[in-house]
Parts: sequence; C-alpha cells; structure tokens
Amino acid sequence: MTRRLIILVGLTAALIACSPAPSPTPEVAAEEFTPTPPPPTATHTPRPTATPRPVTPMASPTPTITPTPIIYVIQPGDTLLKIAIQFDRPPELIQEVNGIVDPRLLQIGQELVIPPPQANPDTPPTPTPTPPPLFIDALNFVRTPQGALWGLGEVRNPGATALTQVVIEASLFDAGGIVLDRAATFPQLDVVLPDQAVPFALQFDNPPDQFAQYTVTAVSGIPLSPNTRYYFDLQPVDLHGGPEGFNLYRITGQLRNTGASDAESIRLVAVVYDEAGRMLAQRQADLAVSVLKAGAITPFELEVILPEGVVDHFDVLAQGLLVQ
Repeated sequence: MTRRLIILVGLTAALIACSPAPSPTPEVAAEEFTPTPPPPTATHTPRPTATPRPVTPMASPTPTITPTPIIYVIQPGDTLLKIAIQFDRPPELIQEVNGIVDPRLLQIGQELVIPPPQANPDTPPTPTPTPPPLFIDALNFVRTPQGALWGLGEVRNPGATALTQVVIEASLFDAGGIVLDRAATFPQLDVVLPDQAVPFALQFDNPPDQFAQYTVTAVSGIPLSPNTRYYFDLQPVDLHGGPEGFNLYRITGQLRNTGASDAESIRLVAVVYDEAGRMLAQRQADLAVSVLKAGAITPFELEVILPEGVVDHFDVLAQGLLVQ
C-alpha cells in the first residue's frame, strides 16, 4: 500500500515535470482613459426682437376699366338738352360725340351715344367761363287745364356777338326759400343774334300747386363759330294774325330769303303777347318748303294755342341752314 502510494506520487511528479511550464500571462498596464469631452454647445444669445408693426401693403395695380358708352334711342318729345340733363352730361359733349350739326334735326328712333362721365379726380376742374350777359324778358307762368306748369319768356342778347348753346334754368321756391321744382331748356332757336330776343318754354315736371318766389336765369352761352351752316337771311313779311275759335290764334305771312344762298331746314317760331308784354303762348314749326332758294318767297301759316289771356301783339322769327 505504501509502495503503491509512493509509485503514484512518483508518476504524478514525473508527469508534472514533463509538462511545459505555463507561460505567464503578461500583465497589460491599464491605460488611463480620459474621456473626450463633448464639443461645447454654443450658447445662443437671443438678439433683441423688434416690436412688430403693421406692414403697409403695396398697392395692387387696379385694372383700368373703360366705361361702356350708353346707347340711347330718342323718344317723342326729346331734345338734346333734355337728354343731357337726364344723363348729367354737357349737351355740347353729346353733340360732339355724335357729330350733331343741328340739334333741331334729331329724329325719333335715332340712336345717340351717351359718353361716359369725364370727371377725373386727379385733374382739377376746368374753370367755368363767365357767360355773356343775357336778359330774361316777357316772363309768364302758365298752368294748363291738364295741370302742367310752363314758364314762358324770351332771352335777349344785348351784345354784339351771336350766341349759341344758350341754356336757361329756373327754380321755384316756397316762402322759406326751399326749392320746390327746377327746369332747364334751350331757346326755340339755336342762335340768339345781337339785339335779338328768342322765346323759350320751361316745363316743370313736378309743379307745386303754388310757389312764393322764383329765379329764371340764362346760365350759359358761347359765341357762335364763324364756320357753321346757320343761315339768318330770312325775313317774315306780310304778317296777319287773329283769334280763331275758342283758344286759337292764327298767324299767316310769307317768308323771304333775302340772302344770296339757298336755305334748308328752316324753323319758324311764332310768339303772342298780352297788353302788358307778357308772353301768352308760342309755337315752333318747320317750314313746309324743303329748300328756299335765294331771293325766293313762300307763304306760311301757324296756329298758336292760347291757354289764357287776350293777344295784343305777336312776332315771328326764322332761322335755317345753308344748303350743302
């Protein structure tokens, strides 16, 4: 037993002696690790914030819209002035746009171009020229049985220059000065010659039953251009007048062309007055003859309706156009 133990110990020792000696594990010096600090974070210093203020928006260009002209069809009873007042346009502008040589020749059913307003806020208004002196005479207000109210009178040119585009305006007031109604019109002839009186008739659309005061004024008139077709060498002669029936006054006579040119589109105007010189009535009519030759003479007849009053005297005027 002792011997076996000795042998076993000996073998064990021999085996240990024969085994290679174990290599010592090299000791690796621990390297000191210094952690890389993260890059410094930039500290944001806020800039001073400006107090917001309203932004003025840039003006957007506004498209320019060209107004469409109005086409108006002439109705019975229309005149150039009436149309101009209706659309609030200067009558001379409508006349120019439509190439109207003689406003008396407007026809029912004729189309007129009504131009757009000329007002421009960027343009200062054109100063209104002072109208030449014109006087209102023979004024009389006449109310018809139908209730219409007319202001009859004549506009007189005391100057040495023939005037055209004369406009007469009237206003009716109550005792407190409040306007009750207004009216405007042209004379019955287009041109008022020097030292001539031409009749006019103002019709009030909404006449009051009564009024306390009024104004009637010629508000415009321009010198007649020398380059026109108006013809004035027309003389009414052999005039006779008298009552006819209940409310008519008939005037007959002849019209002589005293000039050297032929005339056409001749207009006659008959006017009757009472003893005080007030105008009782008037009548406008075209001469039946289309062309009145130079030196020729032709008869005419006019009937004037008398709403009231007694005729004391009368007058007849005539104007025409040169034949083209």
